[in-house]
Amino acid sequence: MATSNVLPDLAAVDALAASIAPQLIAGDVLLLSGPMGAGKTTFTRALVIALGGDPDQVASPTFTLMHHYAATIPVVHVDAYRLAEAEELAAIGFDEACEGAIACVEWPERAAELFSPKECWRIALDHHDGHGRLVSVELPQRGSE
Repeated sequence: MATSNVLPDLAAVDALAASIAPQLIAGDVLLLSGPMGAGKTTFTRALVIALGGDPDQVASPTFTLMHHYAATIPVVHVDAYRLAEAEELAAIGFDEACEGAIACVEWPERAAELFSPKECWRIALDHHDGHGRLVSVELPQRGSE
């Protein structure tokens, strides 16, 4: 079940990420969707901070496709925007990189067939009234097999 909220600014996106961080376990995948500038990398940076990582290391992986961040649970940050096909994620070592880590995947619709929506966090961010963000969060269905 998804919950939707209007957040007044990017600081509220930071607070959302901080509230989600304690619920995460290694192996979790967060699918971050939304248009450019909606706050996907901002969310990931706040998540890394909440997990004890260095925010200065967090940048959009648009050109490198994948970044790794050290934290209490490591974070793998992927931008699938430039992928021609989903299998390219395997070619860059996505599965290996995610072992024992949390994955944040921007533009997940570009590789949708690789992710089970039931097993992933789905977080949609969109612009709202200038500085605000409309955010929808759908939790994974852990242990529902």
